[in-house]
Parts: sequence; C-alpha cells; structure tokens
Amino acid sequence: MKDDGRKIIVPLHGKGLWGPIYGYLAMEQDRKTIYGVNFGHDKETPGLGAEISESWFQEPFAGKTIFDETGRFTSIEVERGGAEPGDPHAVDAISGGTITSKGLEAMLYDCLLSYESYFKKEGN
Repeated sequence: MKDDGRKIIVPLHGKGLWGPIYGYLAMEQDRKTIYGVNFGHDKETPGLGAEISESWFQEPFAGKTIFDETGRFTSIEVERGGAEPGDPHAVDAISGGTITSKGLEAMLYDCLLSYESYFKKEGN
C-alpha cells in the first residue's frame, strides 16, 4: 500500500473462475471512500468474467464506501441482479460472470480487511 498524501493505493489479488484476478484500488484521503479501481485477469471468459477489466464495470466503484455509518467495515458487495440504486456499498455484478464477480467481491473484502486498522487510524 502506498499513501502519497493524496490518494491511498491498495494492491488487490484474488481468484476468478479460471485463474488469478488482481488490480488496484485508490482510496480518498478520508480512507473510506473509493476514488477508483483497476482490475485485471489472466484467463477469465471473454464477454463474461473478463469484463472486470472494462471501464463500464470499474467506474461504478468510484464514490462507494467501505465502512457503514457506524464505522463497521463492510467492503463492497458485487450484487447479482443489480445493486439497489444509491447503495453506497454495492455495485452490479457481471451478467453471466457470477463466479468471477463473487471472486472479485471476496478479493476486495479480503485485501481491504487486511488494511482495516490503517484505514481507521486517526492522524494518517
């Protein structure tokens, strides 16, 4: 993780349907709001799980938050059938790419959870 005083960049790694998925997540200075994401893969199915690397899938992550209003870590849910409009902790899953979508959700949870104490620490 790199904290450059402007954005916090978190490396991500996980498992998709056919192999590794990975990426980076940039956090705002408030350490709870996502600035943006970039995901990649090696072997996901073209037109399905491979869509995680497309901007239309990545853009909705911007502005989502990883803590609820009480300060509890929530991460981001990737919702099959679509996230509720206005849900600050969820994005739409990829139609036909359920296993990759759930792998990405698990990747976010696991990788971000390992930085939870840093994100909550005052004065960073």
